[in-house]
Amino acid sequence: MENLITKYYDVTLRDELAIILFKSDVFELLCHRNNFDPFFNVLENLRKDHKIKALIFSNEPDCLGEKAYDNFLKKIMFQENINKDSETSNFDNNHKRIIELTVLNRFVRYISNYQKLCFSILKGNIVTPFFGLSLATDIRYTTPETYFSLAHNKYGLHPSGGLAYFLVHQLGYNKAIELMFSESISSQEALELGLINKIIPKDNFLDVAVDHIKKITRLNNSVLNSTKRLSSYTRRSLFDYLDFEDIYKP
Repeated sequence: MENLITKYYDVTLRDELAIILFKSDVFELLCHRNNFDPFFNVLENLRKDHKIKALIFSNEPDCLGEKAYDNFLKKIMFQENINKDSETSNFDNNHKRIIELTVLNRFVRYISNYQKLCFSILKGNIVTPFFGLSLATDIRYTTPETYFSLAHNKYGLHPSGGLAYFLVHQLGYNKAIELMFSESISSQEALELGLINKIIPKDNFLDVAVDHIKKITRLNNSVLNSTKRLSSYTRRSLFDYLDFEDIYKP
């Protein structure tokens, strides 16, 4: 496979690593079949490429953040229900919301079950759905300025992207539910909680992170893949959880 440039993401091959850089509003990527089907085909082609040992997901600072989330929700929610205290969340375009959640959870399932190691190298603000998605990857790096926004609370929405599952399994029920009702989690807090592996200075961030990753991917493919497969055994209940989240109607 060769390098690829699209509106929403770029794929760059660097030795045995494939770097997927999200660079535009990823909600639009998730909500249109003409966009997300080719994206999953790219991931599948990388999985089949024996030269590629691992995937790295990175992002330009704004595309996974609060502004993109706000713009997306304003397009599909009844305006009078935004910021309104209610027991249900009403959408003007419920079909588009269902597509977004379905594809997001498909993405979480796919990455959790991916045969090769998956890394996250995150910058800027990471909003709820992509916070959950990032926790599906195996090893995660951020910059000091990175923070995770629990912005779903602002709109009266459930924590999507498998976030509730991952936080409860990593932190325990009491701490996880407390965090999910908070406004945000800094990179330092995430590091202390074990939600990320390392904070890397912003200068040459990608190059430094790739150097760390290559210390892992220097190992034989059979070691990398078998270690991931055995370690992810405890995630088998994730698929039951995502089935439940898919039909959950708050």
